[in-house]
Amino acid sequence: MTNETIRLQPLTGSVGVSLSGIDLTTDFTEAEADALRSALYNHCVLILRDQFLSPDDHMRLAAVFGEPFLPWYYAKNSLDDYPKIAIVPNFGKAKAPAESWHTDWSHMPTPPTVSVALAHVLPETGGDTMFSNQYVAYDRLSEGMKQLIAGRRGKFVGSRPKRVQKMHGRPDTLPSTEREPVDNYHPIARVHPETGRTALYLNRPGKSMVAIEGLTEAESLPILQFLYDQSSTPDNVYRHQWRPGDVVCWDNQCAMHYGVHDYGDAERTLHRITVGGAE
Repeated sequence: MTNETIRLQPLTGSVGVSLSGIDLTTDFTEAEADALRSALYNHCVLILRDQFLSPDDHMRLAAVFGEPFLPWYYAKNSLDDYPKIAIVPNFGKAKAPAESWHTDWSHMPTPPTVSVALAHVLPETGGDTMFSNQYVAYDRLSEGMKQLIAGRRGKFVGSRPKRVQKMHGRPDTLPSTEREPVDNYHPIARVHPETGRTALYLNRPGKSMVAIEGLTEAESLPILQFLYDQSSTPDNVYRHQWRPGDVVCWDNQCAMHYGVHDYGDAERTLHRITVGGAE
């Protein structure tokens, strides 16, 4: 197979691309791996249709983007014999952890870079995932705002299960008494290591991202809210409608995403590998 067989189709005017011409169920060449990386890093979201991957196929694809990473407290929620493949089920509307614009695990010392998810069980309707382009969000800022946030870091907060606690359920749904807070600082405007382009790096203001270094929380919140709101305007969003055989890759370094929970109690399960992170 040559690169001439690879086809890229933009999904919107601002974010997302679909790629065809590579069979992910077989060993692929380094040139094809380069094409996968280039498509993702430049478009933030990469869609590959009709790829019914085995766990080994899934692992091979994720390794194209980096070293698979899964926090210790997800061990009980990983695929049998594949401790780096997380099982992401229907948590229910009230506990849906992804139903807002966010970046995965931004509170960690080294946040993950790329996520590679595939459809395992899908509801008859609903369950879309939306993505926004954080390169575009940054480029649209005024020069004054770019200067204001240049070199500044945001305080990202989250929690994890206490190590002394035995895990009785999914870490996302444990009560606060069984969790401990975690926070770390990361640049708000980040230069992507592969493309050299600057993207905003954000999470939920007042919840997952609470302050800008050097400013109080009260001073920070209006700025963070402005950046967050303008990052997900309709003309900067791709909404993915999942179907069997889909593989969806997104780059947390230049994209936020939002899992729409409009499917009630229907079963919806994704298998996801995240790469590049560290606790």
